[in-house]
Amino acid sequence: MKIDARQIDRFLADPGKTRLVLIFGADTSRVVELGRGLAKRIAGSLDDPFRATELSADQAERLAEEGSAPAFGGGRRVILLRDAGDAQVKFAEAALATPGDALMVVLAGDLTTRSKLRGLAEKRDDCAAIICYVPDASARGPAFAAMLRDAGVSITSEALTLAAARLGGETGALRDAAERVILYAGAAKRVDAAEIDAVLDDQGTGSMQEAIDAALVGDVAGADHALALALDEGAAPVAVIRVLLSELGRLRLLADKIAQGASPRDAVSASRPPVFFRRVPLVVQAATRWREAAIIEAITKALAAEAACKSAGAVPDLLCKRLFYDLAGVTARAR
Repeated sequence: MKIDARQIDRFLADPGKTRLVLIFGADTSRVVELGRGLAKRIAGSLDDPFRATELSADQAERLAEEGSAPAFGGGRRVILLRDAGDAQVKFAEAALATPGDALMVVLAGDLTTRSKLRGLAEKRDDCAAIICYVPDASARGPAFAAMLRDAGVSITSEALTLAAARLGGETGALRDAAERVILYAGAAKRVDAAEIDAVLDDQGTGSMQEAIDAALVGDVAGADHALALALDEGAAPVAVIRVLLSELGRLRLLADKIAQGASPRDAVSASRPPVFFRRVPLVVQAATRWREAAIIEAITKALAAEAACKSAGAVPDLLCKRLFYDLAGVTARAR
């Protein structure tokens, strides 16, 4: 069965009689965080060999044996399987066909909808599937702010806008950045844009944002250079495309306001969350050039590129570069 995003915390707190939980997705740090957290919650400790066993993918043939073994002293055993994929499906099926009440927690990467392992977990009533998406641009800011708030640190709206633009991809990167900012804030328990600028480097995401901005204003050479830099620094092509989709969504809202009579600058000024002040001229420039029909076409192309990145034999870097070159070229020709 599929676990809805809103029900994840409740399910992990009490998975009931579920025998196998597949946790997968592009946000690998969150996959590990949720998986190990669930395993520890059930077993009490991952260091107790009588209650918990951790297996690598090439040890998956032991699933049935480990899953049928009773927990010493009562309770429920946990088997944590790392780096799983479709090659491990037959072992998971064999373990599920073997009597036992151990919980198998299976961790995997970004599985497509055609994945046999994903299909097994989503279709069976005694299994559960939880997908971990990389936080998009709209989710990074609130998630980062929540991490600071939990530590008693407040952040200005301008600083949060800057942080969201600089923070990259995975939950682990957000958490690491939050810890650094919390330490920097110290006793003041408050951070502003200057402090974010001092603490957070771009980690490839600054180059990512520069690539997106360049593409949306028709700077073909700038988009190509910034995107190559972002990819070289470790930005994932799918994550780049998802941030682009978020920006195109914002651009569509701006186009709607402009169509209703607002000037591009006024539309950008009224945008929420606010655009970081250093990006305002570029966003105004993009809003001046893009109209709804073209934005919808760009969104369609970006969604197709994201899907193609996940297909067998794909070269994600090349697909991402081709998309950005196309968008920048379209904008340049529209001048």
